[in-house]
Amino acid sequence: MDKKNVHIIAIQEKYLYKIAKQITEVLGDEINLNPITLKELHSNTVNKDDIVVISNKMIKGIVLQLIPKECPWIIAKRDLNFVNAKEIINLPSRKKILVVNDTKTNTDETVDSLRRTIFEHDYIPYNPDESIPHSIDYILTPGEKNLLPSGLTNVIDIGSRLLDIETFYELAYLLGLENVQAQIVKRYIKSLVSLSISIEEVQDSDDKIVNDIRNVARYRFDDVIAVSIPMKETLERSQRYSSLGEPVNIHGDIGTGKSMLAQAIHNASSPEASPFIAINCRSESIDMLEKELFGYEHGDLISMGLFEIAKNGTVYLENINEMHLPLQLKVFKAVKEKAFFRVGGTHPIPFMSRLVTSSKKELSGLVEKGTFLSEFYDVLRLNLKVPSLLERKEDIIPLIHNFKKRLNKSDIAISSEVMEELIRYGWPGNVKELYNVITYLLFLGEDPISVESLPLSIRFIEREGDLTSVIQPEKKIQEMINKIETHGFLDESTEILRIFADGKRERLSFGRITVKKLLENKGITLTEQQLRMRIEVLQQLGLLIVRQGRAGSTISREGEEFLSFLNQYKSRLSPVLRGKG
Repeated sequence: MDKKNVHIIAIQEKYLYKIAKQITEVLGDEINLNPITLKELHSNTVNKDDIVVISNKMIKGIVLQLIPKECPWIIAKRDLNFVNAKEIINLPSRKKILVVNDTKTNTDETVDSLRRTIFEHDYIPYNPDESIPHSIDYILTPGEKNLLPSGLTNVIDIGSRLLDIETFYELAYLLGLENVQAQIVKRYIKSLVSLSISIEEVQDSDDKIVNDIRNVARYRFDDVIAVSIPMKETLERSQRYSSLGEPVNIHGDIGTGKSMLAQAIHNASSPEASPFIAINCRSESIDMLEKELFGYEHGDLISMGLFEIAKNGTVYLENINEMHLPLQLKVFKAVKEKAFFRVGGTHPIPFMSRLVTSSKKELSGLVEKGTFLSEFYDVLRLNLKVPSLLERKEDIIPLIHNFKKRLNKSDIAISSEVMEELIRYGWPGNVKELYNVITYLLFLGEDPISVESLPLSIRFIEREGDLTSVIQPEKKIQEMINKIETHGFLDESTEILRIFADGKRERLSFGRITVKKLLENKGITLTEQQLRMRIEVLQQLGLLIVRQGRAGSTISREGEEFLSFLNQYKSRLSPVLRGKG
């Protein structure tokens, strides 16, 4: 009996590969699994007899538009991996535990699961817009430790959430599997144990799954958003290189779009329907990677490699910098001599595929260190640098509009405050991270999208110490107060901030002369020099945005939060604040 094709569809690759591994652990002998990200889903990806697992109810609408109506589907449910929860299980009862996840919805779901299962403790969902209890014993996070500032103590990370067992029961029903509940329970427990090991230990298996789903070149140059000058230059150079037919190396940070450019180069330069095959050099041992690329012969057994399969097409080697020197030499000779030998073979095979590679860094530095072959570097002389999103901020809004259009959500409004936050954020995960965030926001069912819906990583981590200021607000406020007090009285600076805050609510900005008069109305008299010094200190602390000329100055978001924290924590701060504020 042929195995059923099962498609697991998710927004984020990182989560997709983890749950794909879990499904493989439980039902891998019963199905052909195809993990696919939402952006890679097209109307011809799924057949009517296949089964679809939708990773999140938020993306149900768009997925159902792109799969056949007859196709059976389920929405996956998630739960904590309690194999990782030994530390919290062994705590004495009635501890107060602050739960931090990347979004409010995920935080609430995590809290609910904890309350139902490890019910001995008091769980408080972290909400940055609300005050938290004064005495917190522990901070718990399901795999989102990166949201927490460094230096915090009593942090328990129980790892990211996985599929719950009910999802596997539903999937078994759709597959027509009978009397397998006991087997599913055993395999499910095995999957929890397997996925409780460190990220580093499962990296190879995750990368292998990536390879399996990146063998289709869907993107063309028309799909690339390039409004900024750096990205325009990269796109123009890519188009020129595509016509040359020579090897190309694309370098850039994670998530910048290297794979997208590789696919576009292939589609612009190769015959229609010719193969595009990607493989990650990081995910294989040197022996396995050599056999994957060149094929092998053993007696009567012959296995073709990717260079042979991709005849007249493209082989895309991701993370070429991870390839060992002996294998670099063999690939270099194949490209240079236009021929190669299978592993164990004696007859030359013509090298007819185009080579495109990628690396996180420019390869010249690795040549200097001796970790990359200089001859191979010369072959890859056509270099493309994909700028980070931080270097091409002009592309952020066009990219967002493109994502909205692609997801059929163009009618959903994004508030100007949200746009400001998105532009301000540093985007360490680049375009991939932007896509994941926008997709999440668009499927919240909120219109317009507000700042409160942004993931915490965007709302707080980029503002130095914001989460620390919620968990340990006194410390940060006290430091600011100490700075202000070295240059004058706190009540003077506080009134200056309140004047600017009142003006911002009325959409007004002020110059120093106006502020001086408004302070006098409050009974505070300052010389111009004193006022200038107070404003300079507030600017240095990031509490004021000072602009020259008629534009005037205004309070920053950090300044508004400072005032809010002052009101909330005033009674708990030092005598300096209680006596003078």
